[in-house]
Amino acid sequence: MQNKIWEQVIEFLNRLRCEDVSRDTAVKIPEYEGVQRELEVLREKCEEMIQKLPNEEQQMFLEWIAKAEDMLSLEGQKAYCQGYVDCILLLSGFGLLRQDISPEELMEKLQ
Repeated sequence: MQNKIWEQVIEFLNRLRCEDVSRDTAVKIPEYEGVQRELEVLREKCEEMIQKLPNEEQQMFLEWIAKAEDMLSLEGQKAYCQGYVDCILLLSGFGLLRQDISPEELMEKLQ
């Protein structure tokens, strides 16, 4: 039951996170865009190098890159959700959230 609740919370938080990334409250990290550009340049160079490898080695590198990208996405999602959980616990600890609310009632209010 508790995993189902957290799955619903995560689904809601992901919708919230992905809906409007241009909003004023979106977090902006100054180094992000620079590193993103550097990564694109490196990606292009690596793709050229990979093309020179035998097919089997190309496939191995491409699979590794795909898995690394999947892992980065999951790590970002985990950190995002953990931030929400920490915020909820902090607000609850300050007495700003009702502590007698059931997980089901919380989910109804979030949706």
